[in-house]
Amino acid sequence: MANYAGLIILLVLCWGIQIGMSYFQHKNYHHMLNQIKHRSDGYLGVGVAKAKFKMGKGVISLLVADEHGTILDYREMSGYTVFARFKQKERLIGKNVNETMTALKGKQRIRAFQQAFDLINQEIMKAEGI
Repeated sequence: MANYAGLIILLVLCWGIQIGMSYFQHKNYHHMLNQIKHRSDGYLGVGVAKAKFKMGKGVISLLVADEHGTILDYREMSGYTVFARFKQKERLIGKNVNETMTALKGKQRIRAFQQAFDLINQEIMKAEGI
C-alpha cells in the first residue's frame, strides 16, 4: 500500500505542476494578445490549430494585416508542451498574406494562419459594410 501512496502523491504533484505551467502559458497568451491588439493600424486575427487526438503539436497564430493583405505583425506559438511561448516571425512582416500562405510549411501552421486571415477578412468586410 505504501508504494501506491507514493505513486498517488507523485501523480498529484505532476498534475499540480501541469496546472501551474498551464496558468503561466495562458497568462503569456493574454499578454501577447493585449500587446498586439493595442496597435493602431491593421486588423487582428487569431488562428488555433490543434492536433488530432491531442497527441501532436498545436499552433496558435496572432496575425495583424492591413486591408491590402500586407502582414504588419505575426507571432506564433507552436509546440507540444506548456513550455511553448510566442515568437515573432520577422521574416514574414511586410509580405503579402497570399504569398506567405504558399510559403508556410506544416499542416497545423497553415490551418492556424488561414483561420487568422479569415477572421481578418471578416473584420474588413464588416468595416466596409459588406
